[in-house]
Amino acid sequence: MRLIPNWRQSWRWWSVRVSAFGAMIFTFLLAAPDQALAIWQALPADIQALIPNAKEIGLALTVAAIAARVLRQKERGDGGR
Repeated sequence: MRLIPNWRQSWRWWSVRVSAFGAMIFTFLLAAPDQALAIWQALPADIQALIPNAKEIGLALTVAAIAARVLRQKERGDGGR
């Protein structure tokens, strides 16, 4: 296994950003489940109804990361993707 040539620029890719966001949410839920539950219970019922369950959120983040990885992103002059 070898690193890609521009691995130092990977933090700019949307696929990495989406994956990091999902990991951040998952880490928060594991580290502070009581706080997460308190936040959830503080939301109004109509807002809670708009938020899908955890399986759907996980699936959506996975699909978004894959889509962000395969879709062409704007080229940057500073060595972007």
